[in-house]
Amino acid sequence: MKKNTEFDEKILKSFDLSFEKLQQISQAMEDENVSVDDMAIYAKQCLPLIKACKNKLAETQVDIDLLVKELEDYK
Repeated sequence: MKKNTEFDEKILKSFDLSFEKLQQISQAMEDENVSVDDMAIYAKQCLPLIKACKNKLAETQVDIDLLVKELEDYK
């Protein structure tokens, strides 16, 4: 796994890819031999991924709310 804190835009635009990377980082952090320096890098990697996931979930909630409102107006 790359240890820099930058990710391809494709990853950050996809909930599934961002979540997958978070899972990979989580597994790496659970290694009892991981150094403190690597742990700091992994922690920094998580921030943009978490933000990407939260943004995608918020966008999806807005879309669902609009669809529900449309369906209610259709009745």
